[in-house]
Amino acid sequence: MMALAALPLMGSVGVAVDYSRASAARTAFQGALDSTALMLSKTAATQSGAELQSTATGYFNALFARADVNNIAITANYSSTNGSKVTVSGSATINTNFLGVLGYSHLNITASTTLAWGNKRLRVALVLDNTGSMSSSNKMSALKTASQGLLTQLKDAAVSADDVYVSIVPFSKDMNVGAGNYNETWLSWDLWEAVNGTCSNSNYHTKNSCTSHNKFWTPASHSSWNGCVTDRGDVGAPNSANYDQNVAAPSTSIAASRYPAENYSSFPVTMMGLNYNWTSMNSLVDSMQPDGNTNQPIGLVWAWRSLVGGGPLTAPAKDSNYQYQDVMRPDVGRLEYGKSLVEQSDPGRQTNV
Repeated sequence: MMALAALPLMGSVGVAVDYSRASAARTAFQGALDSTALMLSKTAATQSGAELQSTATGYFNALFARADVNNIAITANYSSTNGSKVTVSGSATINTNFLGVLGYSHLNITASTTLAWGNKRLRVALVLDNTGSMSSSNKMSALKTASQGLLTQLKDAAVSADDVYVSIVPFSKDMNVGAGNYNETWLSWDLWEAVNGTCSNSNYHTKNSCTSHNKFWTPASHSSWNGCVTDRGDVGAPNSANYDQNVAAPSTSIAASRYPAENYSSFPVTMMGLNYNWTSMNSLVDSMQPDGNTNQPIGLVWAWRSLVGGGPLTAPAKDSNYQYQDVMRPDVGRLEYGKSLVEQSDPGRQTNV
């Protein structure tokens, strides 16, 4: 009777041993998959499907070493939809020592892990001083070097193209919004036409002096405008709107809301709205030259405008699946390189800069 009773008891112990081995193997299997996914997150966005699969298999095999586990198969996939995501799945078998007598020669092991990151995106407006004072003490060269260094870091931080957008906003006393926009309704021409034109009497060179002597003033063609605009004002604005201090949309019915055209001789290069054309942005920074007087508020307001869009600038629509951080940098030349800008925003992955 004792011998007969011992058989099921020994069988139960054997089953427990096999399941215990399988459980331990699966735990180690899951841990190796988790570590593999973490390693893949560093390079997944830049690898092809075949490269990702090869890298995943190599990582996993280096981490998981159990002689009793066979038929290992690993599958890795990367997706950039709604943020970056790596999924690593695997299957294997472990041979049994006791369950074989019950018809189970092996047990199956399956596991999967998903690592998601990069649900934040970054938009940066670089407000770059192009005034005459930047010609001294090598300031302009330092500004270009700092700006291009930051552009490189922002580019490297972007896993997908939409992760980081940058606008370039050079300023002096005026802003250059592009001479090709002379037909746009968001421009106001009163200031420009007052000094650009011809009088029926060539002795008078401004609209005021011409008309005050009962002569006829003919404004110049707007196509001769050089692209400069000065600060918006409050003349004719309802409720003291302070258009020079905000980004309220220009209106054809409110003169003060439109951007006053002006032919300022010492104007900066044309600003560039939010984009991720890193080559064009670096070329624009290279073309900057110091000249003209200083008007910091107009630079800050136009940088703000570049982040929200309007006038000559378009702000790309924001995807509701992401969080966005909008940043204005008015002090790029004095930028302290740390973790504050890119790493805090995590535009795709955490990156030391």
